[in-house]
Amino acid sequence: MKARLLMAVLIAVAPCGRMNAQGLVKSEDGLFMTKAVDSTVAMTKSQRLVINAANTMGGQIFLTTGSAVCSYSYRKILKTPTKVEAAEYADLITVEVERERDEVIFNLRAPARVPWSGTNNSGRLEIHIKIPDSSAVLINTAYFDVDAVGPFSEFSVTETLNKVDVRTVRGPVDVRVSNRPLTIKDVRGAVFAANQYGLIRLENIDTGDDMATIRNEHGEISMDMFRGGCDLRNSYDRIVAQRVYLTGSKNRIKNVSGLITLEFDSLSTGKVRVNNSYGPISINIKNRTDAEFICKTDEGSRVIADHMDMTPTLVYDTRLEFETGDGAAEVRLTTTGSGDITIVGPGTKEENPSR
Repeated sequence: MKARLLMAVLIAVAPCGRMNAQGLVKSEDGLFMTKAVDSTVAMTKSQRLVINAANTMGGQIFLTTGSAVCSYSYRKILKTPTKVEAAEYADLITVEVERERDEVIFNLRAPARVPWSGTNNSGRLEIHIKIPDSSAVLINTAYFDVDAVGPFSEFSVTETLNKVDVRTVRGPVDVRVSNRPLTIKDVRGAVFAANQYGLIRLENIDTGDDMATIRNEHGEISMDMFRGGCDLRNSYDRIVAQRVYLTGSKNRIKNVSGLITLEFDSLSTGKVRVNNSYGPISINIKNRTDAEFICKTDEGSRVIADHMDMTPTLVYDTRLEFETGDGAAEVRLTTTGSGDITIVGPGTKEENPSR
């Protein structure tokens, strides 16, 4: 039988009088808050942290590393007209911690029907958790903001309607949100990120031999300092990337309607296909350019290529193919509806004697 430790932190089960004795204070903005509860549970980096929350629960999760055990602190934040009602709300919110062989599990609970539902009142939970370095994390919450700073060995958020900010992961990242910003920063490993009606921001990502798969609808995709392979798809908003170095032969960047702006450190290896149905594509290459370019637009749109040594191989009204340097990389750029294609290189040999 698996060893199992159930630590039920059940301040919320106590009667109202006991809750009041433990301290409900009113903040300057009119909210009631319980006194912070602090505790620890044994944990090693080989165990995964799992956080589950009922759909009737919301709040904030702050997650950091650097502890020899799992230490945590939480408080309940209540919006009610009176202190008595705040105590009643607090009674309904529980934090339970289970330690199993491979996992430490936090269950954040509230009744399926809560008295603040459909009113201007609310009951929330703010929880701070510190775990050992290089632990894996899985979060299953719908209405919690997540702020996480590693190093983690793996990080996953199954689905949330709140914002997520995760930094420093040395392994795969899989985060799915809706309607709120998603930031993923300082990752060495595969990335899957999905959003709709919200920003996806990627910073300092190196996928190595893996890929970044990014999906967004009606929300911007922003990338800064990216190295590796990528499959980006967006609808009805911008894709903006700078300081990019793509590797591998399966790189795809696609948009339905919205500007695609890509700044490459260099283009000398691999393959990339960029498609925009109803918007322009702008490419800026800062350094070495050894690539074959295949550019195709719809009638009425233009292809503009400048500031590079180039050898045209095919020139039509709506199609331009040319090579730069050794032509080692392959770049296919297509606008199927409307929108120009603009390519700006690092300069000609005369303009840039260092090449």
